Amino acid sequence: MARQTAAVNQLIFVVGVASCASPSAHDASRAGSAGNTAVAGANSAGANSANRGGGAGAAGVEDNAGAHDDAGSGDGGAGGEPANAGSYSLFNGVDFAGWDRYLGKPSAGEPALGVDNDPRAVYSVVKIDSEPAIRISGEVWGSLISQREFCNFRLRAEFRWGTALWPPLNARDSGIMFLSTGPLGAVNAGGNALSDPIGSGGFMVASEYQIAPGDVGKLYNLGPIAFDQTQQSAGREQPDGWNRVEISLQADSASLRLNDHEVSRASGFLLNWPGQPTMPLHCGKLQLQSEGAEIYFRHLEMEELP
Repeated sequence: MARQTAAVNQLIFVVGVASCASPSAHDASRAGSAGNTAVAGANSAGANSANRGGGAGAAGVEDNAGAHDDAGSGDGGAGGEPANAGSYSLFNGVDFAGWDRYLGKPSAGEPALGVDNDPRAVYSVVKIDSEPAIRISGEVWGSLISQREFCNFRLRAEFRWGTALWPPLNARDSGIMFLSTGPLGAVNAGGNALSDPIGSGGFMVASEYQIAPGDVGKLYNLGPIAFDQTQQSAGREQPDGWNRVEISLQADSASLRLNDHEVSRASGFLLNWPGQPTMPLHCGKLQLQSEGAEIYFRHLEMEELP
């Protein structure tokens, strides 16, 4: 576990247990990352500039800026017209409205890049298969973070792999995190450990819908989150095409599906911050992960449940 000062513990407690979807919670979370750009610690992504040219992107990418000319072909803006009855889009097909672009350390000797500081264009809006999509290059570890928190919800999305791979993993790896809470850069890997120092990692503490070959749809914890897993089965991934993702969270029970097949089910989500009382975890932000592999997301539809 990472060493934590009293000030960090207080920040974790205040930010980590924020209630659903309040602007003040978003402001507090962003304020919690203000020092991230000045910290250095354990190695995270390990990406280097020599590998930045590795992989031109998945076949079918038509234009990295073309989505800006086709805003009308998107799923609808965040807060705009619903994509389907009872749901609305979290991606407007043009830019990252409603999201924060967070990046950790580009290499061991550098500080975390922080929020909306993306000199290598890790996050971009592109046109692929004639539709706008979010491209995440994977070169630097981090995540695209929703500005809102969500409690009871059903998230539907589609992903497909690109071709670029980056060290240290040099393998396809990504994920969609939910119930994300606490400071930015608090974790850098699966399991209970926190980054040392806090803020030097790539991700917020979260529950993760894993996206990796042979493991898509499995449920993991990033940091001190516990849950009771009642079901886990093999996913049915399309390795070279679009895959349908569904994450449902309602009444403290989560169901993770891949291509209409339930892969994981769990309940009883708890937040176990070191030095703090264990607390139920009902709400949190979403994260789209950058973890060493190029990946595309589209059709991000949110349905908020009672």
